[in-house]
Amino acid sequence: MPVRRGHVAPQNTFLDTIIRKFEGQSKFIIANAQVENCAIIFCNDAFCKMCGYTRAEVMQKPCTCSFLYGPHTKRPAVAQMAKALLGAEERKVEISLYTKEGECFHCAIDVVPVKNEDGLVIMFILNFELPTDPRPANSSPAKELNRVLQIPWLTLGMFHGPSQMTRSLQDTKTEAYVALPPGEMRPPCKLIDRTHHVTEKVTQVLSLGDDVLPEYKLQTPRIQKWTILHYSPFKAVWDWVILLLVIYTAIFTPYSATFLLSDQEEAAIQTCGYSCSPLNVVDLIVDIMFLVDIIINFRTTYVNSNDEVVSQSSRIAVHYFKGWFLIDMVAAIPFDLLIYRSGEETTTLIGLLKTARLLRLVRVARKLDRYSEYGAAVLFLLMCTFALIAHWLACIWYAIGNVERSSSAGIGWLDNLGEQLGRPYNESIIGSGPSIRDKYVTALYFTFSSLTSVGFGNVSPNTNSEKIFSICVMLIGALMYASIFGNVSAIIQRLYSGTARYHAQMMRVREFIRFHQIPNPLRQRLEEYFQHAWSYTNGIDMNAVLKGFPECLQADICLHLNRSLLINFKAFKGSTKGCVRALAMRFKTTHAPPGDTLVHTGDLISALYFISRGSIEILKGDVVIAILGKNDVFGEPINLFALPGKSSADVRALTYCDLHTIQREDMLEVLGMYPEFCEYFWSNLEITFNLRDVLHHKVFFLNQILGL
Repeated sequence: MPVRRGHVAPQNTFLDTIIRKFEGQSKFIIANAQVENCAIIFCNDAFCKMCGYTRAEVMQKPCTCSFLYGPHTKRPAVAQMAKALLGAEERKVEISLYTKEGECFHCAIDVVPVKNEDGLVIMFILNFELPTDPRPANSSPAKELNRVLQIPWLTLGMFHGPSQMTRSLQDTKTEAYVALPPGEMRPPCKLIDRTHHVTEKVTQVLSLGDDVLPEYKLQTPRIQKWTILHYSPFKAVWDWVILLLVIYTAIFTPYSATFLLSDQEEAAIQTCGYSCSPLNVVDLIVDIMFLVDIIINFRTTYVNSNDEVVSQSSRIAVHYFKGWFLIDMVAAIPFDLLIYRSGEETTTLIGLLKTARLLRLVRVARKLDRYSEYGAAVLFLLMCTFALIAHWLACIWYAIGNVERSSSAGIGWLDNLGEQLGRPYNESIIGSGPSIRDKYVTALYFTFSSLTSVGFGNVSPNTNSEKIFSICVMLIGALMYASIFGNVSAIIQRLYSGTARYHAQMMRVREFIRFHQIPNPLRQRLEEYFQHAWSYTNGIDMNAVLKGFPECLQADICLHLNRSLLINFKAFKGSTKGCVRALAMRFKTTHAPPGDTLVHTGDLISALYFISRGSIEILKGDVVIAILGKNDVFGEPINLFALPGKSSADVRALTYCDLHTIQREDMLEVLGMYPEFCEYFWSNLEITFNLRDVLHHKVFFLNQILGL
């Protein structure tokens, strides 16, 4: 099954990157410059802790933070804030603000406009610094983030329509406490050339280096120069080339170390040089190819534990050093070339060192998992493994016979083979005895017949060493025969089951598409969602699995699956054990790929959504009005309305998202069974964004009163 590992589908990583790099370090808000009053669409937890408001209360407030103003908020500071926002210029403003409890605090606000590739301001990031915030003198956040993150400057192309920022801020100018000098109100378009790129001040404000801000758009992973994607066509072709070279090494290394490497060949090498043997030249080329492969591995991306594609050179190098570098390096060293003409080499030493190249077989093991779902491929690999082991044992069988021939008084299997073929060994004649082909074919015949336990006795061990080796071969053969051939049918049935289920369901999807003539864009979305869902669940129907267990065990399993939700949200902490188990059994986990629309405008709000991973955006038309991330909640306050309302906006996934959903009826049913917990739950549940269309609800309620 072709699964796109590493989440290589385009994602919008703007919010994830900002939160990951600033969380715990800064207090910031993000505002949309394309909507009226530059409404706040995101604020981090540190900002909420600073001002005392919850995220739901801050959302959609104007980014001038007028809700934090108080008696000691100076007019010049307010004017500077309005001037920075209206002029779309970077500015640091010293201002006094008030918390929700009425406590005054002094802070410095860094106003940073964020522009798209056309030079138009589409967002503002406001960073709040308190006098008590620690700031190490010897650390540079810009340098640190330059080291760990390389993401291009924001090139947002998804905001459309004329900006309402100028009109909304000009309304602010008429207030009594704002007095801007004449001529200072300038539209953002006149400042395109001034702040089109990241300046030094923006870098300091955001704690990011040059050219490292994320893009607020669906983007493919940014790859540095000379970095190779692990799923690129070049890497696929190169892996097949390396695989062929590994197969060559596994076959010819033991063969040349035993059958071809002899005292006569060593003398010939000393006479004419290392390159007189074509096989040595080929081995040298193979060694060079594997050294090149090591260099390529230092420049190839990989997938980390979070299923993210890592393309940073330093992280790739550290990952490779901790993994397969040592094995690859030892296997690529040409030991026979290093000891060539050293004056101490022997035929046995060269043969033993040549076998170090067999470590390259570990490369093959790394890639076998991708074929584990295909029974025919697994059966073929098992047969190849059996044949390769027989080949290695044949080389060892010949080496033992060759050593025993000088001390066995002519009773070894090689002497018997020479007598049978009419080509006996004669010490006075160089090259006497059976040919290399006869010796190899006979040795391979003996190992195959011994491994399959059907030995005919025409090639038999005679010396003690040969008999001991034959016993070992028969033990290995019995183990391989029992573990491989005795369970071939079970292996095929087991490995084909998952693939058969996948292809059967995929065939149903394609038949559905063909029968209903689904257009290509929608067809692609259906197929991609099916593959995405299969990669998460492996085709397992969780409801069907849970039904096979008793209800008490089902509740324990659901508690485990929803443990992060029940721990991270305050509203669930005051419930009894029975209430938590009842809620856990009614929660469903939903996976959404980037670009998937979870709720459309006008849809009935039939559930509450809790975000456990990823980020989503709330849109009205093409305008982003909110960005939600981990531990945020959206939906509607179910307890306030007798009937479900209609959504006033679209909800779309920016990255790969995991959401916990609970249906309206299920929530009301559980809370009805535990009335002592109901009031606590609704008073502590903070819905970050209320999707309910309030205007539609008011019109409906008015019609009910008038009897229309």
